[in-house]
Amino acid sequence: MAAVDRSKIAAAAQRNVQLMRKTDPAQVLYTPFDGEYELRQRLRKRIDRDVLAVNALKVALQSLQLVAKLAENILANPSNPAFRRVKMHNERIKRLVVEPKGVLQLLIDIGFREKVEEFVPCYVFKRQSLNELRVGASMIKEAITREAKKQEDKELKKAREEMELTARMEKIHLQFLDDRLSVAARAQRERHAGYQDMSNMPRRKKPLNGSNIATLDDLVLTWRPLSYWGDGVAENIMKDVSQF
Repeated sequence: MAAVDRSKIAAAAQRNVQLMRKTDPAQVLYTPFDGEYELRQRLRKRIDRDVLAVNALKVALQSLQLVAKLAENILANPSNPAFRRVKMHNERIKRLVVEPKGVLQLLIDIGFREKVEEFVPCYVFKRQSLNELRVGASMIKEAITREAKKQEDKELKKAREEMELTARMEKIHLQFLDDRLSVAARAQRERHAGYQDMSNMPRRKKPLNGSNIATLDDLVLTWRPLSYWGDGVAENIMKDVSQF
């Protein structure tokens, strides 16, 4: 069996691709990387630097989607003159192609040229630029997919951060409630212990002059805040506390 000459096969495939470019460029799905490298680099800069970077993201994506749709219509119907013409007075074209920065220049990059037909300005696609149109449509769809993924990741990150913040706040709230319950339980134990400790102690006799003097015994048995007794009485209570 004769050996297969791969170089001849590659050369034949290359001649076939070149022939298809001349006869039906819209159907060429593959071209050599080196042959399109500069074109892809130029279109990538136009899309990223001159459209996405300088316009609001929502407007930029809508503009790119419209240009991609125009390109796809021509690629699907290259012989239909209606798809090769873009009228500038159209409100949607004005809003998404003429007004945003860089979009009209992108339209020119993929093969459209300015022309006046019946006193109406428009941009008409040059049939010789079908390869630029095909590459441009591919690059635009790639950029739209990339930006949509970035936006989705950004929204997911934001939602995750909000969930984490909510979980932290709930944890802090539960810890706060737990601390309050612990303090309340400890205070209750101390009150019971205070009642037991003071139960066998003799009660101090009330002063004969009827003055309003509060003692530590009064504080333990009644459990009122120091502010209840007044400034002078609270000072006496603190003196009693310091003796224990």
